Parts: sequence; C-alpha cells; structure tokens
Amino acid sequence: MNLDLDRYFLELALDEAENALMENTYPIGAVIVDEDNNIISKGRNQVHPHQDATAHAEIIAIRNGGQAILQGKASRQKFTIYTSLEPCPMCTGAILFANMKKVVWLLNDDIGFGGYRKIKEANLFDARFDEVEMVEEPNEDLKRRQQELMRKWSTNPNHIVQLRKDLK
Repeated sequence: MNLDLDRYFLELALDEAENALMENTYPIGAVIVDEDNNIISKGRNQVHPHQDATAHAEIIAIRNGGQAILQGKASRQKFTIYTSLEPCPMCTGAILFANMKKVVWLLNDDIGFGGYRKIKEANLFDARFDEVEMVEEPNEDLKRRQQELMRKWSTNPNHIVQLRKDLK
C-alpha cells in the first residue's frame, strides 16, 4: 500500500465532498483509479441536486467510469475506489458488482448508513469480499476534515432532520 498515493486520492475525494456540501447535499466524494494510479472517474453525492435517492458519490463515480470499468472487469484490472465516508449498503453492492479490488474511506459511518463493514461481517458474499482490500480511516487529519463536513451538513436545510421540521 502506498500511503502517499492513498492520501492524494483521498484528498481528491474530500474535494468532491466539499463540492457536494456547496451544492447543499451530503458531503461525500469518491474517486476511482486503475492499477497504474490513473484517475478513471470521480463522483460526489448529488441526491438533492438531482432529486435522486440513488445519486450517491460511489454510484456516480462508478457510473462515470462506465466503459473503463466494464472493460476492466473483463480484463481483470484492479480498480481502487476512494471515498470520504464508509459506503452504505447500496454502494457496497455497487462496489462489489463493479469488481473494485480495493476500497479506502476516510470516516467510518457507525451512526448513519455505513454498511460495508456490516455486510462484510455478515459473511454473505465472502468470495467477493475476499478479493477486496479494505482500508478504513488511514489519515486522522483528513478524517477530521470529513467529520467537520458532516457537522456542517447537520445544519443544512436539506438534512433530513431539517426537512422533517419543515413538514410540521
């Protein structure tokens, strides 16, 4: 594992997360790279701008990777996805189906919908998970930046707590 490269790509994912927050949606970003460390695609959460509950950062990055990811599956290329928050169950499934070989995230999501570790621990897709290297919270300073983005998000008008208050 090259910690400098991991940090670089996590910083890019964090940049995407910051852009998402500026667009008034969940501050989560993702970057996919190939085994030669070429950026294949990027994504950021776009749930609120697109009014699409499936528009998560990892899903957008996988969609944006399109043909490269499909060809990579066929030729057994090794892709890595870097994301600013632990993937939810939906994104975990997409990561497994897209045949990512490494997943790295900045912040575990124990109180939200973080699902990667839970699904892995359930031993449901052992053969798939056995092929994926998992790296969680490798950079304390970047983790703190993501925590700060999440704190800012908690007061955003599009946060579910705020939306529910507006309905009353």
